[in-house]
Amino acid sequence: MAHLQCAGVVPGPRFDVYEYMTSPANLAEQLKGHVEVIWQNPGIDLKTGSEFVFSMSRFGVEQPIRFAVDRMILGSQFTYRQISGVYARFIHTMKFEEQNPNETLVTDWVDYDMPFGLFGRLADDFFVHKDLRKLLEVRFDRAREHFEQRSANASV
Repeated sequence: MAHLQCAGVVPGPRFDVYEYMTSPANLAEQLKGHVEVIWQNPGIDLKTGSEFVFSMSRFGVEQPIRFAVDRMILGSQFTYRQISGVYARFIHTMKFEEQNPNETLVTDWVDYDMPFGLFGRLADDFFVHKDLRKLLEVRFDRAREHFEQRSANASV
């Protein structure tokens, strides 16, 4: 089993950051330029037990991915797992902590297993772990940009 942890501060109120970073509707924007994301079953309510289906394309390979929400604590924590897709097992937990009224510390924990036995573990060591960290960091960057732009528009 592999484990990855990343954290970043997003310049926005905790509940707003939670809503932006957990909404399936925002995933395409958050990963734009790195992973092409098409939400296949929009309209599903975000709640514990909900399942979301995406078509994700990367490096010219398209893969259907199904996620299920395992736990939600509104504004504080969100956990989902992959039901089917790229990884043999994938669980992502996000924790949201208010640093001040307009800053939120977001911490990501990802536990995953690679498919394909030894080959998968080697791919993880040489590429996947680093790439997954980069994707999490891209999400933080996009969230920061989203809230900085929102703040700039509000002050105009």
